[in-house]
Amino acid sequence: MKKGLFITFEGGEACGKSTQIKLLKDYIASRPDKEDFVFIREPGGTKLGENIRELLLNYEEDSPTPKSELLLFLASRAQLFEKVILPALNEGKTVIADRFFDSTVAYQGFARNILNADEILDLHKIILGNFKPDLTFYLKISPEEAFKRKAVFPTLDRMEKENMDFHQKVFEGYNYLSKIDDKRYVVLDATLPINIIHEMIINKIKEKLK
Repeated sequence: MKKGLFITFEGGEACGKSTQIKLLKDYIASRPDKEDFVFIREPGGTKLGENIRELLLNYEEDSPTPKSELLLFLASRAQLFEKVILPALNEGKTVIADRFFDSTVAYQGFARNILNADEILDLHKIILGNFKPDLTFYLKISPEEAFKRKAVFPTLDRMEKENMDFHQKVFEGYNYLSKIDDKRYVVLDATLPINIIHEMIINKIKEKLK
């Protein structure tokens, strides 16, 4: 049986990641092999993970401390990895994730400054070993441009409400990751037209699946 393929989407708030994943879902749904693809999101993807997602993104009364936030993300990821990702990959399926450990490095490492990037990656080795995505799409957008987009959002979650300095550090985190792991990363200009980005993503996935 062939080994499955693990693809992730990363980027700061308002980068258009959700839009591109929806377009990709629509494209996959039209393929005869659509059953060979699994879409997941982080935090979430399991019943436990979705409960953790609610605590992380929408809980205002007693918001998680930075260290609690980091550990909650890791708990959700450990559950998703063992319950969904590994079984699907072992069946030869392609798993497409809305965020994975790169988000933790960028948000909790660079922006929250809980631990440095290497320390967070060491933590991930406890739950993931040497496992990492085969391909990562990074939708790159400046915090300034992202704030313009967020201005028209009807509601914002706890992460989206963070200030410019926070999102600048997230941006720096992703730029760092895309440079140290450039063979895995595909950097996409998130200010390009939506259909152009979608076409670039489809072409890269087709190439990877060959």
